[in-house]
Amino acid sequence: MSKLGKKLFIIFLILVIFSLLLVGVFINFSIGERFDNFINLQREENISELAEMISENYEKNDFSSIRSLIENFSRTNRIPIWVEDSSGEFIYFPAQNNQMANMMRRMGMHNNGMNHMNMMRQLPSDFPGQNKVTEIFANGEKILSLHWKQLTSENQIDSELYSYFKNNIYRAIVLSALLVTFLIIILSFIISKKITSPIIEIKNAALDVAQGNYQQNIKSKGDDELTELIDAFNLMSRKLLKLEKIRKESTSDLAHELRTPLTTIKGYLEAIEDGKMKVDQETIKEMQEESQRMAILIEKLNEFANAQNKIFNLKEEKLNLTPIIKKIIKQQQNYINKKNIDLKLELEPKVYVKGDKDSLFQIFNNIIENAIKYNTANGNIEIRNFKKQDNLIIHIKDSGVGISKEDLPYIFERFYRADKSRNSKNQGTGIGLAVVKELMDAHQGEIKVKSGENGTVFELIFPQI
Repeated sequence: MSKLGKKLFIIFLILVIFSLLLVGVFINFSIGERFDNFINLQREENISELAEMISENYEKNDFSSIRSLIENFSRTNRIPIWVEDSSGEFIYFPAQNNQMANMMRRMGMHNNGMNHMNMMRQLPSDFPGQNKVTEIFANGEKILSLHWKQLTSENQIDSELYSYFKNNIYRAIVLSALLVTFLIIILSFIISKKITSPIIEIKNAALDVAQGNYQQNIKSKGDDELTELIDAFNLMSRKLLKLEKIRKESTSDLAHELRTPLTTIKGYLEAIEDGKMKVDQETIKEMQEESQRMAILIEKLNEFANAQNKIFNLKEEKLNLTPIIKKIIKQQQNYINKKNIDLKLELEPKVYVKGDKDSLFQIFNNIIENAIKYNTANGNIEIRNFKKQDNLIIHIKDSGVGISKEDLPYIFERFYRADKSRNSKNQGTGIGLAVVKELMDAHQGEIKVKSGENGTVFELIFPQI
């Protein structure tokens, strides 16, 4: 068991033992009162039955059996009973059957030193406990009243019945406490292990991440804070893995892309140095083109790095896309006019999303710029918006040369260029769409592409607000 598991196990055990002690103390102080209630309720039911039998015998004029009923009932149930007639005189005393002292002792009602003879004519008020009266009626008239005493916690301590009752309750409590403690030990062990197991997994995974192994994915179940912690750790691992992949690939890709223009410039310089090539206007122009290519590449790489950083520091606000897209179209209007492209803009006046203004501008600028660059003369571009389920979709369609099926899965990879039909005249860097993909991911959005001989359709999907 882990250190945290041991602590949780001990805490659970202490809480259970403390709770059992509290329950035991509470039962110890309340058992007398509960015992009183139980015995008194039972007495009341028995005396009610006695009263019914007395009433029946009275109606039959069987007076001799009434005394026998009372004596037998008092002796059998150990209940001292006084009988009062309709004139208010007591005609029966419990001491008359020589059982009073014995019954009082058994029921815990102390006689305070009174001998048997002194108790012969003692009234109910002379003894401890609350006096209870049950009236007996016959033919609609009250004939007798039965007086008896209720038990109280003060006068029952020495009662044999109470002692028997208390001992059995304590025995049941002790056995229950032992059983509960045993079960709690098992449950505490299981629960503490269940709680600590995912924490130990997170700890071990965190140590692996610290060693550079970012491919960590901990399985989680439920919807509590521990599950949220696991999900947050998995998200962190995925982002670290992505950053590590970016770091490694960036170095390799950058070296590859810079090697071509640098090799070309170096070849020109070596040829000039060896006298194999003259420094004329054409040579200088070619070297300038290669230098310009490197400058553009470096600028695009900077854009891509900024797009990746947006994953972590996106400044989100509620923005209307319509004016952003209109501004891009206005800036690209000269290129649109040169190709005589028919652009149809069918956007609602207010198309709101939650995002970063500069990033959204760059997303749509790259897509629209490509739609113009790779479009045919006298072509057309269509931009519209619509809603689908809980998403806002911006639909951008062009009538350009299209993208082949072989190239389509890779167009969002860095430095990837589609076939020569798209790049023979338009030398791209292969970074623009990679930037778009990174920024869409940062906005929790999605980008879909369909392409064919009649052009390309980009659908940019944003969560609706």
